[in-house]
Amino acid sequence: MAAISKRNTQTAKDRSRDAPITPLRRMVIPRPDILHTYLEYKQINQYMEYLVQRYPHFVRMHSLGLTHEKREVRALEINWMNSDNVELSPLIREQAPRSFDIAPNGKSTVPVVHQGEHCRKTVFIEAGTHAREWITISTALNCIYQLTERYTRNIEVLRKLRFIIVPLVNPDGYEYSRTKNAKWRKNRRPHKSSKFVGTDCNRNYDIFWNSGPSKINRNTYKGECPFSEPETRAMRNMLNRMSSNLLFFLSLHSYGQSIMYPWGYCRDNPLYWRELSSLANSGKSAIKSYNGREYRTGSISCLTKRTIAGSVVDYVYGVLKVPMALVMELPSRELGFQPPVEMISQIGHESWYGIREMCKRSYDLRLQIVRENEPQLPRPPRCEAGNEGVATETLTASTEESTAAGGDCAKSKPKKKRAKRTVRATHDEILRIQKGFKASEPPALPEGIQALPAGLFPRQLEPRVPPVKRSGLSRDGRGGGDGVILTSHGKPPISSTMPLGVFL
Repeated sequence: MAAISKRNTQTAKDRSRDAPITPLRRMVIPRPDILHTYLEYKQINQYMEYLVQRYPHFVRMHSLGLTHEKREVRALEINWMNSDNVELSPLIREQAPRSFDIAPNGKSTVPVVHQGEHCRKTVFIEAGTHAREWITISTALNCIYQLTERYTRNIEVLRKLRFIIVPLVNPDGYEYSRTKNAKWRKNRRPHKSSKFVGTDCNRNYDIFWNSGPSKINRNTYKGECPFSEPETRAMRNMLNRMSSNLLFFLSLHSYGQSIMYPWGYCRDNPLYWRELSSLANSGKSAIKSYNGREYRTGSISCLTKRTIAGSVVDYVYGVLKVPMALVMELPSRELGFQPPVEMISQIGHESWYGIREMCKRSYDLRLQIVRENEPQLPRPPRCEAGNEGVATETLTASTEESTAAGGDCAKSKPKKKRAKRTVRATHDEILRIQKGFKASEPPALPEGIQALPAGLFPRQLEPRVPPVKRSGLSRDGRGGGDGVILTSHGKPPISSTMPLGVFL
């Protein structure tokens, strides 16, 4: 019996050894619908993971950091020209750089920093900085969709440029806007010893940060210090690392329907404003040819009619010296920050036409802009002390923008600020003027001329001159007598008693 059981055991082992091995199935990530609905934060990450799984040879996902509520800020890198792309020829793959580097923490990956003379071939697109601007996130996802799922139609751009896209910079604020308050703009980090929550991430970058709004209860609150927010620190680390490779930076917002270039913190024009205007106009023309929508172009401070300190675009262009940086305000005022879901696909497609054209144009302009020897940055119109928080300098120079700035900026001039006057000061000035009138002697009038009393018109005065007698026809029409010609109501004509000089 023991021998039989041993034989049966060996047979079972042999049978299990000879059985065919079922290959492990790769988990398939479902694809969210990005073109016809506003996605949740988890769905946005799910779509990026789906693309990384489907196109592993040229799509990578990187984690930039964590928010206050422990959500990841993620970036998607789309790099066609890398050594892991199996669709490239073996010769090109040998010459192409590697696809990614390991981050200093050893847990995540970061984009490769290219070296060499012509290393500036990276386009950086960010969206979702302001929580309520949902359409910017959908538009950034549409750009990702065009460059990945429809890469065969955009292969010309992919062969020239590398793309890094952050579709959602402010995930905490976005989720709060989706579930609690659709008009919420800031992030969700609370401030100590205060009941107020949130900072405007687009006022928190370190470029003339002191001149930004410092009231904590405002929607545009700049924070306690530059880069005080985890979202802006995550963006800063990535931008600083990639600054030598960045060619074109684009920040998506809504709903101004305009394409704007620096500066935002002052009304001066940058040195290469003509090239930036040409870049913006290329996107404007592409969108107009696509569906007829008309965008405005010009500087940020000119089109918004105010100065904006501490913005990401000014930081990238002024501090990191990236050759080209623009803000694209999506349409439109009648649609608001969250257009109907039926408009998501249309706005995304038309915006992509403009963005793609601007990417091509930036590649053409890459050799015309050399920013190493630029003069010092212009000063903002108002500077505040860094630690004391009080104004220390007020520039008295005129802030009128030159009409040579091009675009729609030349059509409008900044309004002159009127000095504020209190009610007390105005009242005192009126009293002073009245005392001056009382103290002054009345002017001498010619003989026979009566001074006009205050509040009366000439017709209200009693006649003090006898009627004028003229020789000629009398009232009976026979002549010969001294007829008296009177005005109506028996009063003499006004011109006979009141000279013209009294009215002047």
